[in-house]
Amino acid sequence: MLGKSMRLLTLSLITGVLVATIGLGWALDNLFYYFSPDTDNNIHNITTLETIGQDLSTTLNDLEQPKAFINNWPKQGHFNLVYFESSDIQLPQALMTQVREGQPLLLTDDNEISLYYFLSKHNSWLVVKSTLIDDGSNNASIKLILTLVFYAFLIFFIWMWTHPLIARLINLRNTAQAFGKGQLEQRIEVGAVSYVKDLELEFNQMAQRITNLVNDVKLIGSAVSHDMRTPLARMRFGIDTIAEEEDPAQQKRYLQRLGQDVDEMTKLVEVLLDYSRLEQVMINLDKTSVNISKLVEGCIHNKQSDKTQILFDSQKQLDFPDEDVMVTGDSKYLSILINNLLQNAINYGKSTVHVKLYQDKDNICLTIADDGAGFNDNHQDMLKPFVRGNAATDITKGYGMGLAIVNRITEWHNGQLKITRCETLLGARVEVRLPR
Repeated sequence: MLGKSMRLLTLSLITGVLVATIGLGWALDNLFYYFSPDTDNNIHNITTLETIGQDLSTTLNDLEQPKAFINNWPKQGHFNLVYFESSDIQLPQALMTQVREGQPLLLTDDNEISLYYFLSKHNSWLVVKSTLIDDGSNNASIKLILTLVFYAFLIFFIWMWTHPLIARLINLRNTAQAFGKGQLEQRIEVGAVSYVKDLELEFNQMAQRITNLVNDVKLIGSAVSHDMRTPLARMRFGIDTIAEEEDPAQQKRYLQRLGQDVDEMTKLVEVLLDYSRLEQVMINLDKTSVNISKLVEGCIHNKQSDKTQILFDSQKQLDFPDEDVMVTGDSKYLSILINNLLQNAINYGKSTVHVKLYQDKDNICLTIADDGAGFNDNHQDMLKPFVRGNAATDITKGYGMGLAIVNRITEWHNGQLKITRCETLLGARVEVRLPR
C-alpha cells in the first residue's frame, strides 16, 4: 500500500508539473500576442503599401519622366520611393517573370518592407519602402516580462504543491525524533488530505505497537516480581524444612510440594513467553474465510462439564439468512479467543454461561455472559496482562492473561472488544465484534 501511494505521489507531481508548464505556456503565449499589436499593424501596413504601390506604379508608368517625380517625393514621409533601371536589378528569372506579369515582389528585412513594381513602358523599377512600425525592442521587453512571469508562476505552483508535503514530512521527522527520545505518547495527526497519509498511518501503528510492547514489558516485570515471589518463597521454605526433616515420608511430601511449585513457575514462564511472542504472530496471520458458527460450537463442546451449563443460541433462533456464519480471520487464533472467553466465564461464573452469535449490518458479534460476580467498574484494566477479576481467588486457576490475549487477537482482526454486566445473568458480559 505504501509503495502504491508513493507511485501515485510521483505520478501526481509529474502530471502537475506538465499541466502547469503547458497551461502557463499557452496562457502566456496568448498574452504575448495580445500585448504585441506589431504583427497586426505590420500586416495592415503591408496591405496599405501594396495598394499605394499599385496606384503609384500605374501612374508612373504613364508619365514621361517618372524618375523626376520620384526624386521630388518627400524623404521624411511614411513611404519612400526609389527608382532603378533594369540593369541595376539582379533577381532570379522566376521572380523577374512574376514581376513583369504585374505581380509585386515583397522583400523584408529587420527594419523595412520593400515592394518592387516593374514599369514596363520605361523598362525600369519602382521600389516602395516603408519602415516597420516596431523595431522589436518592445517585443523583446514583453518576451522578457512574460518569461519571468512564466517561471514565477511555475515556481509558485510547484511550491504550492510541495509545501504541504514538506510540512507533513517535517512533522513526521519531528514526531519520530520525539518518539525516539522516549516520548511514547507522540502520534501524528493525520490530515484529511495528505500526500503521505499511508506513511503517517503506518508510523502511528508502529508507534502504538512499540508502546504496547513497552507497557507489556512493564506489566510483565511487575507481574513476575509479584507472582513468582510466592512460589519462590514456598520453595525456599520447603528446602529449609527438608534439610531439617529426618522423616522420609515427610520429606517426600515436601518434595511433592516443591515439584508443584516448580510446575507453577514453569507454567508462568510459558505464559510469559507465549504472550511475548504474540506481537510477532500478528505479522504472519493466515486470514481466510472461517465458519465461526461451527468454531463456536466446537469450542463449547470441548468446554461442556457437569459443573457449568453452556447455552448457545442456534442459527435458526438468530434467523441468519445462510446456514453458516462466515468471518475473515485466522481460525487458530479465533479459536484461542473463544476458548479464553469461555474459560473465563466458567472460572468466574457459578453454573450458567450464555453464548450468543449474531450479526448486524457490518459486524459479526459474539457475546459470552456468565452468572458470576462480574467485573469492577474499571473494565479497561481487565484487558491488561496479569490483571485478574475481583472475584479471583487462589483456588481460581490462571494468571490474568485471558482477556489480554483476547483483546490482542481482536485488535489483529480489526475488531472491537466491550465488557459490560449481563442484565439477565447479572454477571460479566464480553462482546467481540469482528468485521464481516
